[in-house]
Amino acid sequence: MSPADWIDMLAVPPRPLPAGIDDAVRYLSDALNVPVYERWTPASLLRKYGCMQDARAEQPEVFALLLAGGPVVQFWHAGQVLTVPAGRAPRSEVVLERLLRVLRVRFRCVTPRAPQREHEHGAGSGPHTRARAQPSLDDEPWLAGAGPLVNRDAASNTLGSLDDASAIRLFLRDRAGASVHTRRGYIAEIRRLVSWCQAHDIAGPLSGLSREHLVRYRDDLSTMVARTPRASQVLGERSQKRALAVVRSVLSYLWRTGYLTANPGAGLGDTAAAREKFAPDRILPAGAVHACDSWLRARLNLDGQPIAVMRRAAIVATYRFTGIRLDELAWHDGYPRVVTGDDGWTLQVRGKGRRERAIPLPAPCVIFLQRYRSACGLPPTPTPRENLPLIRGQRHDALGPSGLYREVRAAFAEMAAAVPPAEATTRLALQEASPHWLRHLVGKTLVVDAHVPLPVAQVLLGHQSVATTAGYARADASQLRHVMQRCFTLTSDAG
Repeated sequence: MSPADWIDMLAVPPRPLPAGIDDAVRYLSDALNVPVYERWTPASLLRKYGCMQDARAEQPEVFALLLAGGPVVQFWHAGQVLTVPAGRAPRSEVVLERLLRVLRVRFRCVTPRAPQREHEHGAGSGPHTRARAQPSLDDEPWLAGAGPLVNRDAASNTLGSLDDASAIRLFLRDRAGASVHTRRGYIAEIRRLVSWCQAHDIAGPLSGLSREHLVRYRDDLSTMVARTPRASQVLGERSQKRALAVVRSVLSYLWRTGYLTANPGAGLGDTAAAREKFAPDRILPAGAVHACDSWLRARLNLDGQPIAVMRRAAIVATYRFTGIRLDELAWHDGYPRVVTGDDGWTLQVRGKGRRERAIPLPAPCVIFLQRYRSACGLPPTPTPRENLPLIRGQRHDALGPSGLYREVRAAFAEMAAAVPPAEATTRLALQEASPHWLRHLVGKTLVVDAHVPLPVAQVLLGHQSVATTAGYARADASQLRHVMQRCFTLTSDAG
């Protein structure tokens, strides 16, 4: 394959690489500002630096290997520039092709590839994202058909559906949007309800359930068992509330859109009251926060790190300093994207309900993103016309929610391994932590530590209700104690 088959997509306008290997190497070295492949001899070193003393100061590794005898080659490999004797170096065309394939976010190959089997990437896979099978309820026969509550009047049934399966499919489309994580959560709770109904010989479908059925389901939730890869345990209070919230949400949607003539789930648990009581308990303790920041600093102070190291650090830093949800960092329809201006970087995300919000990025987060972009062969600062995934996987397509989750969990495992055995509480917190713990940490930092006004914190965190944001104040009893101690003291005697 010729280098001319590759297009530099960040050039204005995009242009093909030079056809010759040496010319393409020079082009990439200039574009990336790193030596892609360079062969050194004493003569070339002297030509470049004028005298051997300057050459030794600028290229100590090259100078030392030349003294040992034979030419020396510097070449790019896995985000680093390696210096080896020429006899151990790969050929320049091998290095060139490897670099182009690793950085194919920027450099696009125009030579058509052989068609791949559908099971390898899935139908409809785009240039940035491998197609992922959307979780669905199409294989659930219990939902087929329509119950007595279905509205068969075409004038008022705005969904246009006459069976539960198609109506719920529209609910998932409208409520879950592009979030695979949210969609999977909805489906899991609907399947929980279906399993309960089947265990109690309730024929269904959903539109055939009475309020009595739903009340029994609500009461039985406290005795249900949740099975995880680690163990089986009774549903906690939080899980029970989530299960009821999904059932209420489905029935409310079907009623408000005219598919149902009545809503048997109305008032089945008070959503507003639950929101008023929200108090996050999955917040990293101070020792774990220190371990997290130490882990980030260690990666910031090391130059020439492989792409995988900088990617993991960029992911953790983005969650650590923005508080975005797990799905909000996954690429979809042009989001998330970074906008730069004179006042700094701003991260634009699309969250729950497809609501968009803008989060000004603090300097530490910007530094990690810049380092990661440079490791990927991109300019440190995004261009206004750039439309590329913010975080990419090992195959250089967009990293999805499950990949982002694995990266953060792997980072927490590395942090925990570095914690001294005596600090058991810190180690345990890091072993249990997930990306959402970092979101709660940002919420606590804004509301409790920095005393940011609740409406401002609500906008940054993307909460629908300010009551949810206020939950972070309830999560820290030490602040309440400090307020009471500061405000109330015994008055001294006047006389």
